[in-house]
Amino acid sequence: MEIFETTLRDGEQQAFLHFTARQKGELAVLLEQLGIDVIDAGFPAASQVDTDGVTQIADQTDAVKLSVLSRPIKKDIKRAFQALKGAKHRSRIATSARPFDLLSTSPGWAGRAYCKTIERSCNLMSEARSYFPEAQYYLVCAGNRDPSFLMDLSASAAYAGATHIVVADALSTMEPNGFGKLVGRIKTALPPGTTLGVHCHNLLGLSLANSIAGIKAGATQAEVTIGNTGDGGGNTALEQLLAYAAYFEADDPQFAHRCKTRMIAKVVQAFMDHTGMQFSPNKPLIGEISFVVETGIHQSIPAEIMQRVFSPETIGRSAEITIGRHSGISGILDQLDRMNLRPLNVDRQLLYQHVMRAAQTNGSVPNCELGQIAKSLMSQTTFEGP
Repeated sequence: MEIFETTLRDGEQQAFLHFTARQKGELAVLLEQLGIDVIDAGFPAASQVDTDGVTQIADQTDAVKLSVLSRPIKKDIKRAFQALKGAKHRSRIATSARPFDLLSTSPGWAGRAYCKTIERSCNLMSEARSYFPEAQYYLVCAGNRDPSFLMDLSASAAYAGATHIVVADALSTMEPNGFGKLVGRIKTALPPGTTLGVHCHNLLGLSLANSIAGIKAGATQAEVTIGNTGDGGGNTALEQLLAYAAYFEADDPQFAHRCKTRMIAKVVQAFMDHTGMQFSPNKPLIGEISFVVETGIHQSIPAEIMQRVFSPETIGRSAEITIGRHSGISGILDQLDRMNLRPLNVDRQLLYQHVMRAAQTNGSVPNCELGQIAKSLMSQTTFEGP
């Protein structure tokens, strides 16, 4: 499974999320260290800032492949090539022809639209390959198009020079079962040696599930962003896909990758530092409190069971316990153990009552206050003891 990381291009399409060229270069260095296979470096024709970002990424990285997006226009392809000069040997262009078939209003027009889309796509791939060693063709809005036509279009684009075909559920109109079937059908139409990829958006929260279904159906490249960033509900989350692969598919070669998963927390923190963006506190894997447990029922799960639960250390984080109104005596005692303050010869019910009384005001009990309660009870026991 190759990881195509598009935070610096598609992720930046998210409203109010913007990078400077320097920030793109610095984040690209971290992504290369993480082990990403392909970094989506940007859309050079969009602006000078975008062009500078692509050049900065090319200058700052050493070996990772770099992809640039282009409209289906010859001058855009040339500008994309110029932005990546010096990194030609590891460059790729990603583009797609306008999907005229989506404009079809009648059966007669549909046939002409199909031919027009295929003709433009083949010419586009031929032009792209005259500049780049690799060319990626997006099947945009895949869930809204005729699957049989997409098979013909994919095969034609591949024979015309596309090295990569990417099934893009850019409008979040597909669910895992249907998306997997579509990817499987398209794979059967491709000539040998063509890489099949998936690009899924998250408007309905299905991007991870759809990407997994696509990989299981034969795709070997997955497009992701940090924290689901991007427009249209965002993209498949880098950290979620890698965590899924580590926990559920550790022995499946389809999900093998080069990434150093333990670096994820470091990369996410750098992203937040650069952008000022804050994720929801309980966002899976990367939210501030996603591995913080307060409830007694979860604090008292036996250790042998917890050993089989996803470990936050896998992605460079650690589990924490906090004490509050929802905690039980087991969690309270465990937290005091961690603080080396577990009281001896103290009635557990009395300890629990004191902690719950302290939690009534703010809902939680900071460690400093918990320690004071434990010390107070230990002091009373020592004074009243024989």
